[in-house]
Amino acid sequence: MYLLFDCNNFFASCEQVFRPDWRRRPLVVLSNNDGCVISRSAEAKALGIAMGEPYFKCRDRLSAANAIVCSANFPLYADLSDRIMLLLEEALPTVQQYSIDEAFARVDDTRDWEPFCRELRATIRRGTGVTVSVGIAPTRTLCKLANETAKHHPRYDGVLALCRPEQWHPLLAETPVGDIWGVGRRLGPRMHALGIRTAAGLAASGLHYLRKHFGVHGERLALELNGTSCLDAEEPPQRQQVMVSRSLKEGVSEFAALREVLCGFVEKAARILRKEGMMAGVLYVLLRTSRYRDEQNLYAANQGVSLPCATDDSRVLTQHAAALLENLYRPGFEYKKVGVLLTGLEKADEVQPTFDHPHVAPSKLMAVLDRLQQAGHDIHFANQGNTSLWHRDFVSRAYTTRWEDIPETTRH
Repeated sequence: MYLLFDCNNFFASCEQVFRPDWRRRPLVVLSNNDGCVISRSAEAKALGIAMGEPYFKCRDRLSAANAIVCSANFPLYADLSDRIMLLLEEALPTVQQYSIDEAFARVDDTRDWEPFCRELRATIRRGTGVTVSVGIAPTRTLCKLANETAKHHPRYDGVLALCRPEQWHPLLAETPVGDIWGVGRRLGPRMHALGIRTAAGLAASGLHYLRKHFGVHGERLALELNGTSCLDAEEPPQRQQVMVSRSLKEGVSEFAALREVLCGFVEKAARILRKEGMMAGVLYVLLRTSRYRDEQNLYAANQGVSLPCATDDSRVLTQHAAALLENLYRPGFEYKKVGVLLTGLEKADEVQPTFDHPHVAPSKLMAVLDRLQQAGHDIHFANQGNTSLWHRDFVSRAYTTRWEDIPETTRH
């Protein structure tokens, strides 16, 4: 049996924990650089604010509704996430964090877990101020469906158990196939074209038919919807690429400023590689102007290079990225996005040395820099410059990670 704990409107909820006057009001959290909406309170959803909607498009609607607008405060969200995961790990034997606001737990099926989950849900609410929804089911796919249903239907009071076929079959008949976990934007239309429109239709399809049209993934989805767990047998898929890019709130036209931004992105991508024990063999740089400009001022281009040897060294990656940017750059344009993509990934301990590059082991210098940054030191290569083009105009206080921002109370 599986339990899935999923925080409701997590980033928005974190902002409201220390600001009770923001509760029951429309509230949105914006992405880095205040670009687009990445989290919404229930009241903001009721206004029709869409996930991923650019802020400039919904600014007037939010202002008219007297909504709260917050810049992303990731240290706060990460800290509250850690506290929630700690409460789960103290209460359950096996917890697997799936994302910053979701975690699966595998438990035995010899007891009724619903009362336990309701109590644990209340404990998390008391301990962190964040509300979670809980799904209970024999497979991860059914568990995800139970969680989403509990989250959006008040009659379940945040917890739904789908332990027997007679409990999940009616729900499958009501659920569009595109809403099933694992059916993406590409797979959904293909299933529709073959007449599979609901989760029940997918579950009732023959396994041979599904394998023929959708491969092993389609077959496993049907098995999961019928109560047969088969996702745990899979090894986590190896990452295929690392991409770091961001929109620039203020357009940048100078090459030097773009180069500084790109170097920062390359260093971040390289840290991700090293954290996951990977090395990259191919590097791409992308550059474009705003999509909302007139056609004469539009420019978008990307260029890649195969590296002489797979690497995770920030210095090597930065050198090649800067050279690509120089090829792509055209004066006279105001650029709104720049980014780097690392692909051709290999596990660091499987990279083969060559005569030209006999030393392929991870750099000790990079390991030292990573440890210093993890310890909170602001250290980076000089090619990033010392100025920032990023704007966070609505950032909240670091209530849990900075001494001067800890809330204070006064006695009257």
